[in-house]
Amino acid sequence: MSATYPITIYYDSSCPLCNQEMSKLKEHDQDEQLILVDCSAADFVAPAGAPGKQQMMQLLHVLTADGLWVVGVPAFRLAYAGVGFSFVVNWLDQPHVMRLMNRLYPLIARNRYLIPGWMAQLWCNWLARKAAQRSQACTNGQCSI
Repeated sequence: MSATYPITIYYDSSCPLCNQEMSKLKEHDQDEQLILVDCSAADFVAPAGAPGKQQMMQLLHVLTADGLWVVGVPAFRLAYAGVGFSFVVNWLDQPHVMRLMNRLYPLIARNRYLIPGWMAQLWCNWLARKAAQRSQACTNGQCSI
């Protein structure tokens, strides 16, 4: 799935896992492809044409620059693609992985407040290290896999 960037990501910043992941993605957003919006904020009002706040709090929602709404695992794929985490994108592009993640993600999202902050930080730091290793493997515009 291709998208027009920048994308606006509607996420729950009151969730430690969600907040850690979005913060880490934003740290790597050198080209300012991600606009983060906290839909858990008390004063949050969903934009026109968007699902309601209750629905947006259940799963990650992304609005592309050309007005397309993307929800769930495909929304994560766009976020990771936007910051150049191609190893995550390539992994999610495998049909069996996408099917599995589409089944697991709603379960994870429903139980996200049970995931401790330290575990979220461990996951996000691993992703960042992996991205750094991949970017260091690239020199002169060529990458070795």
